[in-house]
Amino acid sequence: MSAKSRYEKLTSNRSQFLQRARHNALLTIPSLVPLEGQSNTSHLIEPYQGLGGRGVAHLSSRMLVSFLPAGRPYMRFDLDPAVKLMNGGEVDTATAKGLTIAEQLVQGEAEGKGWRASTLMSLLQLMVAGSVVEYLLPDNRIRLFRLDQFVVRRNYDGSVLELVIKECFDRDALPEGIEAPKMTMASPEKAKDEQIELYTHIKLVSEKTRKFYRRTQELGNGTSVGSPTSWAVDEFPYFCLRWSASPGEDYGRSKVEDHIADLRSLDALEKANLEMAAMASRNFIALRPSAAAAGVKNRLVSAINGDVVVVDPDNVELKSFDNARGYQITANQVQILRDSLSRAFLLMSGAQRNAERVTATEIERDLQELEASLGGTFSTLSQEMMEARTRILILQMQAEQRLPAFPKGTVVPVILTGLEALSRERDVNRAMQAAELVRSFLATDESAGTYVKMPKILHRAFLGLGFPDAVRDEAEAEAMIQQQQEAAMQSEMMTKSAPGVAREVVKQGGEK
Repeated sequence: MSAKSRYEKLTSNRSQFLQRARHNALLTIPSLVPLEGQSNTSHLIEPYQGLGGRGVAHLSSRMLVSFLPAGRPYMRFDLDPAVKLMNGGEVDTATAKGLTIAEQLVQGEAEGKGWRASTLMSLLQLMVAGSVVEYLLPDNRIRLFRLDQFVVRRNYDGSVLELVIKECFDRDALPEGIEAPKMTMASPEKAKDEQIELYTHIKLVSEKTRKFYRRTQELGNGTSVGSPTSWAVDEFPYFCLRWSASPGEDYGRSKVEDHIADLRSLDALEKANLEMAAMASRNFIALRPSAAAAGVKNRLVSAINGDVVVVDPDNVELKSFDNARGYQITANQVQILRDSLSRAFLLMSGAQRNAERVTATEIERDLQELEASLGGTFSTLSQEMMEARTRILILQMQAEQRLPAFPKGTVVPVILTGLEALSRERDVNRAMQAAELVRSFLATDESAGTYVKMPKILHRAFLGLGFPDAVRDEAEAEAMIQQQQEAAMQSEMMTKSAPGVAREVVKQGGEK
C-alpha cells in the first residue's frame, strides 16, 4: 500500500479530533488550525471575544519560560548513580567543570537553533489542537507539523507504531534531493503553481534482536524519493506530542477542550452584547403619517441643534433601543465567564516581574502554580518534550564532534523542570548558608574551620552560578599558596637583611 493510501485510510480515525481542534481554534486563535480548504491567503473567521486567544498565548508563554528559562540552563549533566556510588557519592572538581562546560555547549546550540520560537508554537498547538509532531532536523533545528498534516497510530502503551506526514510544496520549493515530477497540465504557467505532495511514512519494525523505525518517502503519484532511513528506538528524531493522553486514543486532548463550554458561551454572549450595543447606539425620530404630510419631516431634517421648530409634540417621538435590564444580565454573565476562564488560563495570577533579576521565590511560586493548575501535565509534557529533544541533540552534536562522547552509561542528561529548575539556585543558597554557618562557628572557635572543606562549598556555589572556571582546583590552589609563601619568605629575608646592607653602604661611603 502506498504512503498516500495509508494516509487517507488513517484519516478516518483522526477526523473527530481534527474537527474538534478546528472548533477550538475558532474560539481562540483561528490561524493555528485553519478550516478545511483555507490557505494562507484566505480570510479567517474571527471570534467575538479575545479572551480565549489571550489566555492560550499567556499560558503558553509562561510554560515556555519554565521550559527554557532565560539566562539559566534548562538541563544539566550528572553522573549515573552507579558511577557516583563507586566514587563514594562525590563528583571530583575536574569532572564537574567538564560537565558544566558541556551543558553550556548544549544550551548554546539550543539557543542558536531557535528552539524558543519552535517550543512556543508547539505549546500553542498542544493547547488548542491537543497533538503536534516535532522533527529535530540534522542541523538541530525543529520543524513542526500540525494535526491536519499527519496521522498516527500508537501502541497500547502510547508508543508510536506508525506515522504518516503529508506536506505540500511548490514545484520550485521542493527539499534538496527531491526532483519534481514531469508537468502533466496543459498550461505551463498553471503547472508552475501546482502543489507537489510529499508523504513521509514511518513504521516501527520489529526483528528478532531489535526494534527500529524505518522511514520512506513518496510523492503523491507513488514515486519513491531517496532511500529508506532507519533509527534505533532511542534515537528516533520525530516526537509525537500530546497535551493530555487518554487511554486507547491515538491523539491527545487539548487544554481548550476542557473549557470549551465556557468559551462557546462567552463567544455567544459577547456577540449578543455587541449587537445590543449596536442597537442602543441607533436613534431615530418617529412621525405620525398625518404630520409627515404637513411638512414636519422637512422642517426637522433641515433644523440644526438649538433651532425652534413649530410642530405638534404628540406627532413626534424619539425612538431608541431601551433594554438596560437585559444588557445588565448579559454583562453579569459575561463577567462570570471571564473570571472563570481567566483563572483557568492563569490570567489573574501574578506572573514574574519584568526585571533583570527575578527572585527564586517568585520562580518557585510560578512553577508550583503551573503544576497545580495543570494537574501534572506541565511536568509530564516537559519531560516528553525537552528530554527527547535533548537526547537526540546530544547524539547529533557528538556525531559532529562538537561535544565529547561520554563513556556509555556514565553521564545522563537531567532536565530541570518543575521544582527541579531551582536546583542550581538552591545549590547557591545552601552554599551561602554553609559559609554563614562556618563564619558563626569561627567567631566562637577558630579551630572549627579545620573540620570544614571550604573548596567543596566554593565549587558548589560557583558551579550553581554558572562560573565553573572561577574556582581553582586543589593543585592550582596549592601552587598559588606555595608562591605566596615563597614571596613572603623573600620579603621577610629582604626586611631582615636591609639594616646590614644599609650599614655596609654607609661604611663604603666613609672610606671613600
